[in-house]
Amino acid sequence: MLILRLWNYIRGYVIIFVEGYFLEKFVNICTRRQILLWDIKRHKNSKMTLKVSIRGFKMLKPVAKKTGCRVKILKKRGLPFLLNRYRRRKTFLLGAAVSIVLFYIMTSFVWSVEVCGNQKIETDIILKSLEEHGVKPGVFKYKINPEEIASNIILDVDGLSYVNVLVRGTKIKVEVAEGVKRPPIIPLNEPCDIVAKKDGVIKSIVVKVGQAQVKEGDTVRKGQILVSGSIPIKRAENNPKRVHAMGEVLARTWYEGKHPVELRAVEKIRTGRKKDNLTLVLFSKEIQLFHKEAGFNDFEKVEIKKNLSIGEEFVLPFGLIIERYYENDVIEADISLEDAKENAASVAYKKAAKNIPEGAKIVDRKVEFIENENGEIVADVIIECLEDIGVAKENGGE
Repeated sequence: MLILRLWNYIRGYVIIFVEGYFLEKFVNICTRRQILLWDIKRHKNSKMTLKVSIRGFKMLKPVAKKTGCRVKILKKRGLPFLLNRYRRRKTFLLGAAVSIVLFYIMTSFVWSVEVCGNQKIETDIILKSLEEHGVKPGVFKYKINPEEIASNIILDVDGLSYVNVLVRGTKIKVEVAEGVKRPPIIPLNEPCDIVAKKDGVIKSIVVKVGQAQVKEGDTVRKGQILVSGSIPIKRAENNPKRVHAMGEVLARTWYEGKHPVELRAVEKIRTGRKKDNLTLVLFSKEIQLFHKEAGFNDFEKVEIKKNLSIGEEFVLPFGLIIERYYENDVIEADISLEDAKENAASVAYKKAAKNIPEGAKIVDRKVEFIENENGEIVADVIIECLEDIGVAKENGGE
């Protein structure tokens, strides 16, 4: 077992060679005298090797004499022998002790904060919130309460549905998940209308509670009432019944994206030449080393950060930042009008599609190429969708 081997190493032990004709008698006497022997290996009939503790080895002399066996030390193992070897090297021992203390102190602080799982919310926003709640490089990690920090961040940063804070070595890892931003929920016992959250043309309307204000084929504007929560009552027109309107209103909506048609394609190819600027990082200080201008007409800049670490979790506050500049050759070429239109339409489609909400169904798409006042041809992509445009809004009833 690992614990037993560690205990034997701390106490110290020796590996010995025993030779004689009465090896079994030698082992039996040791057992009766409570001398612990282990890892016994027999070699032929009159030889064997085994391990014994330092205390047990001192008790072997009378046993060896009684059995006529010869005992020889092969190896010495354990902490006592190691300390004895370096007892005269006080400077070495002092340095080792100081190093252990410094390492313990260094690993008691947070030196790296990592955020993962976010896509729409910028990492800097989450890091800023973490810093406001005391989570940043250089803080004492044992003062951090992961559950409390997670609760504060999820309340502080809009759009987060889940936050998990993990303390791993000298690194804080923050796992987040983004939620879909929903309109405020109005309790069912409070009256409300259903209004349009965007422009569209009504495709179908199903009213569960309330009174429809539009019909299929109507064009509606953002904010217009679709289903009213105020129901007129005969003989009491000035005092309508107010309910919590409920229903589904599907409408045709459109999303547009534009991009100019470019007849010249620009391509950048690396030449193979590069220039590095180095910055040494010591704790939160950055020391620039040999920084010079790249000297290239056109270049691509890549920043590489290298932190000194022991494995993935024990990150130390020392590192190197490499600013690498790659020289580019700029090559321009004419492309056909058809290829240029296809490229422009693809980019315009992506611009339009990024605004389509989750749950909307694409039913049609159209592409037109329009020449503007400057004689420039522009790809105009319109995507038609079918989606529920209704959203609850309080109507002020009682």
